[in-house]
Amino acid sequence: MTLYLKYRPQTIDEIDITSVRTTLTNILKSGNIPHAFLFAGPRGTGKTSLARILAKAINCEGNSKVTPCGVCEQCKSITNGNNIDVIEMDAASNRGIDDVRALRDIVKLAPANSKAKIYIIDEAHMLTTEASNALLKTLEEPPSHVYFILATTNPEKIIETIKSRTTLVEFTKATREEIKRSLERIIKNEKIKIKTEDVDKIIKISKGSFRDAVKSLEQYVNDESFLNKESEVDIEIFVENLIKKDLDKLLLDVKKSNNIENLTDEILDRLHQTLVETKSKEIIPLIELILTSKEMSKYSPIEELPLEIAIIKWCV
Repeated sequence: MTLYLKYRPQTIDEIDITSVRTTLTNILKSGNIPHAFLFAGPRGTGKTSLARILAKAINCEGNSKVTPCGVCEQCKSITNGNNIDVIEMDAASNRGIDDVRALRDIVKLAPANSKAKIYIIDEAHMLTTEASNALLKTLEEPPSHVYFILATTNPEKIIETIKSRTTLVEFTKATREEIKRSLERIIKNEKIKIKTEDVDKIIKISKGSFRDAVKSLEQYVNDESFLNKESEVDIEIFVENLIKKDLDKLLLDVKKSNNIENLTDEILDRLHQTLVETKSKEIIPLIELILTSKEMSKYSPIEELPLEIAIIKWCV
């Protein structure tokens, strides 16, 4: 099991974004839990982890109204991903109206073994307009035993009527201290020997993503020289090669990069500067290709593939 999966937050105290931890704690303390949530924020900030923690808090068999016990059958089955009353859906794969109509039919059924049925819909912005409107009817009058948690990296793409029926919990990129808190928990439990300056380097290249920070820490564990390797691409030369369409050098640099997301952001930043300075319309198609690759990278199993496709399309 990877470190990221092993150390996904399982309790409210382990939620590392302070504002999110406070918001959820206050909602649970109030005893008035909304039947529909919208978790919105960048990738790798813990939206799905929080959805599972909330599911445990709702269905926990313990006495606490705020903190799930983690040891009852409900908590353990949700942690293990085999609770039949907590249903996780990927809207990218179930985005059509027929999928939502099927969902509307089954939500009427009582939970099998739990207090409530909980539907976690990831990448909710991928639902079609027709599917969103069909879901809206269920959100307007949900059965008392049903809770919806919608998670998205693009809340602006979700129709306003759905937003108005949900309680928004905003996730932001994690601060340096929040990433550090997350890493220190893993470093302590795994007894990892690492210098403070190397932790700082990992925090820097994670760019506010817990997932990327833990992945980098794991790479460090497997190869201590990881952070000392030549991982930074000279962005000025890279963009020059883009303009010259030097495909071989470009693909070599992509392969050399240890953080594709950072590289993509740096490319876009430099191209934006060039566009503002030169007012040249010729690079607009290139910017559009890189932007598309950034969006595709959220779903690609091979991190560098979307950027490589964009570069090949531009050069060839």
